[in-house]
Amino acid sequence: MHKHLVFSIFAEDEDLYNSKLRKLRDKISAPLCRFFTKYGFKPNTLSYLGLLTTVPFVYFFGFHPGIAFIFILINVLFDSIDGPLARFQHRLSVKGAIIDVVCDYLSFFIIFLTFLYYGLLSPFWGAVYLLNYVVMLALVIFCRAMKITFFPVLRSKYYIYSVFLIWLITGSNFFDPFLVLCSVYMVVTNIFLFDRIRCSIR
Repeated sequence: MHKHLVFSIFAEDEDLYNSKLRKLRDKISAPLCRFFTKYGFKPNTLSYLGLLTTVPFVYFFGFHPGIAFIFILINVLFDSIDGPLARFQHRLSVKGAIIDVVCDYLSFFIIFLTFLYYGLLSPFWGAVYLLNYVVMLALVIFCRAMKITFFPVLRSKYYIYSVFLIWLITGSNFFDPFLVLCSVYMVVTNIFLFDRIRCSIR
């Protein structure tokens, strides 16, 4: 197993698909990678910059959520380019993978809590969703670290952003129904993941 796959948030069955996707992303993002390399940007720098985009997002959300959405797009851009940049600069490492995941999901949680603060979703279902999301990530990381085989897991972060975009464009709020579906899915998923771990530990 390659060193950069020791710390992973994906199932082994997803590695082949992700490998093909990485090659495509690397090809598409090559011009940006050359640009960032030319001006001295490192992969971890982009991860931290992605996290920092949550500051203007929170600031603008209260009075201009349309502008706030632009910072979500910038966050997604930085998140999608730091991996290709690490491969471009031959800087792949477990440390970088951890920084990437922490900055990525901390950004998501800050954005999600902003939605919660401004009343776009139910506090109860928001709490249930976040709890199950954190537990699911922890179980997935533990399974990969312990080399426990498990099934591919659906991650809903970008779907949440899509629900926000629908609200921006149409004014229709589908957050709560979507959170209910996601929460039910993650409860079932977490039970199965925990059972895989329980059965694998002697």
